[in-house]
Amino acid sequence: MRRRAFIKSAGCFVASAGVTSLAGCTNNDLSFKPGGAGEAAFSFPQGVASADPRADSVLLWTRVEAHEPAGGPVRLWAEVSLSDSFQSLVLDKELEVDARSDHTVRLLVEGLEPATTYYYRFRAGQEVSRLGRTRTAPAPDANTPLRLAWVSCQDYSAGFYGAYRRLVNDDEKRPEAEQVAFVLHLGDFIYETRAEGFQTAVDEHLKPVELVDEIGRRREVPPFPGGGGRRPGTKFAQTVDDYRHLYRTVLSDPDLQEARARWPFVCVWDDHEFSNDAWQTQANYTNDKSTDEPSQRRKVAANQAWFEYVPAVLSDLGDAARDFVFTEVEDAPYDQAGPDNYVTEANNQAALDTIRIYRTLRFGRHLQLVLSDVRSYRSDHALPEETSASNPLLFNARVAVPLEIVAALDAGKTANGGMPPERVGAVDNPRRSSPAGTILGSAQKQWWKQTMKQSTATWKLWANPIPLLRLRLDASDVPLVSNLVGDLLISADAWDGYPSERRELMSYLLAEGIGNVVSLSGDHHGHFAGIIYDDFDAAAPAPVLAEFTTAGVASNSLFSAVAGGSVVPDQEAIRRVITYDSRPLGGKPANVPNLNTLLRYGSRAANVAANTHDLAQVEAARKMDVNPHLRFVDTHARGYGVIAVEETEVKATLVTIEPPIVDRGEEGARLRGSADFTLKASAAGKVALDEPMLDGVKPFPLA
Repeated sequence: MRRRAFIKSAGCFVASAGVTSLAGCTNNDLSFKPGGAGEAAFSFPQGVASADPRADSVLLWTRVEAHEPAGGPVRLWAEVSLSDSFQSLVLDKELEVDARSDHTVRLLVEGLEPATTYYYRFRAGQEVSRLGRTRTAPAPDANTPLRLAWVSCQDYSAGFYGAYRRLVNDDEKRPEAEQVAFVLHLGDFIYETRAEGFQTAVDEHLKPVELVDEIGRRREVPPFPGGGGRRPGTKFAQTVDDYRHLYRTVLSDPDLQEARARWPFVCVWDDHEFSNDAWQTQANYTNDKSTDEPSQRRKVAANQAWFEYVPAVLSDLGDAARDFVFTEVEDAPYDQAGPDNYVTEANNQAALDTIRIYRTLRFGRHLQLVLSDVRSYRSDHALPEETSASNPLLFNARVAVPLEIVAALDAGKTANGGMPPERVGAVDNPRRSSPAGTILGSAQKQWWKQTMKQSTATWKLWANPIPLLRLRLDASDVPLVSNLVGDLLISADAWDGYPSERRELMSYLLAEGIGNVVSLSGDHHGHFAGIIYDDFDAAAPAPVLAEFTTAGVASNSLFSAVAGGSVVPDQEAIRRVITYDSRPLGGKPANVPNLNTLLRYGSRAANVAANTHDLAQVEAARKMDVNPHLRFVDTHARGYGVIAVEETEVKATLVTIEPPIVDRGEEGARLRGSADFTLKASAAGKVALDEPMLDGVKPFPLA
């Protein structure tokens, strides 16, 4: 899988794996290569891609498919040019690929010029792949502004990928100097389950809809080749062939192919590339521990398929990252152990060690990108599944959970000044002797701190798949909840479920005087923006950094999941502060996203909204100490983010599209609205973020 090609400035000298060859700098016969297998013998059904651009290199990728497979390797050629005519080549490299990598190929091309656009394509026999376009990073000392897009959560069965086509169409209209340089993908590239439960598209009325593309084909993931695994209501990928099947399906999408052919992608994973809400090699499909088995073999299979289909420069960076190396493991049971929450069971360690993806990339003088793995080294969720299953007002172990209980359990033996309580509220404390929770794990956390401290870039953009923002649900005007458990957190699977480590990292940045850090996140299927404090519970918290969270490209919105009734009790007092029918009150929507009001204004304002649908009264009922760090909330959004980085400021835009349940072809998704933010350079502890400038349809309760 590891192939390299080096381009020298004088000519097209190519070296790879100790073998050298000389390729001419022009190729006048582009229709034929020796060894061709005849007419239409090959195809490139998943398109082409490039990844992880540096000032002098970029990784190229494709997958070739033989229409009449003979069982042996396939010969193909990679061509790189400075023009899309390919009349003059800077690289003409012969490659060989076989079934061991599912006929995917990764080629690291080195010796390139910084801040330069290159074109590339692949050939097999008489067939030619689609045209790819990529761009190298600016030199590390270049005083160059840079624009990037970031995306997350592309549930194939929940929506079309028209957001990518919209991003492409809009970018083509910009002057070249203002175009997107690369796309950051924050994970959930695939969803490991298929066609059951939460993976059903819904319309504006939260009703299930069938997705049919422009030519009448139903959009769905075909059955797993290996049959998959099953838990109640869920079928999931289990073997490497199952995971490969998902990537092949997702990458058949023409809009995603268009985006990967236009820009280099920089990717990390979240949970669905392996298993929903996973930690280390443990799956978490239900609140019954007996149905969740250790999944070391699944983790190895998921890592292998990700490495094959999601190009990333790992071993060649000279950083912490490392290419995938297959290892045989067994599915062995284990308990949480170790002083740093890392499970020492041999199969768990071996599975996690097959690949390492956290890394950093530099783009000129002003931007360093720091990419995290938030799944492979984290500890288990603070609130045990069986505890929440026995108390329906805790909803479930990871959604709408009691803030105080999560904080105490996450702190483990460090809680209460090293004297952890035996019980927290109505819940026993099983973590009295456990270390505090972690997302990054000790080794990655140390690397993260060193990387942030040593960076000389003006801005440090943290590619952080899950939100840092505290998303507190005020329960003060919902006695059914407040009298029993108090305020809640939207998700204990994000950083809200691991507040001890969030506090540690933010305090480190503050103590070291590391400013101009911006977290770019996804995962929550909604748009959010705000300030991250060193300690959200302090009397005078210090603002350390800003975060912008993008909604999913195609996944169902957070609001639709919560309002749909799958994660909260069917109690009117609870439901009305999440959603209500505005039509009897003179409105139009039958499902008002009152969850936005609850997050920004509090439960009293949300109840006023449900009673009156009068925005003036809603604003007057606002509780000012509810999430004062938030600047924007749209829990019913789909879309993406774009951020422009300059020396003195960054400008971020959260773009909302119409629900992607209609395939609009080359038109792309239709825009619904946008939120524009400006963040000025500042020292840690002095960060300020104003409310955004809004365009188009404003989310409730702003309109």
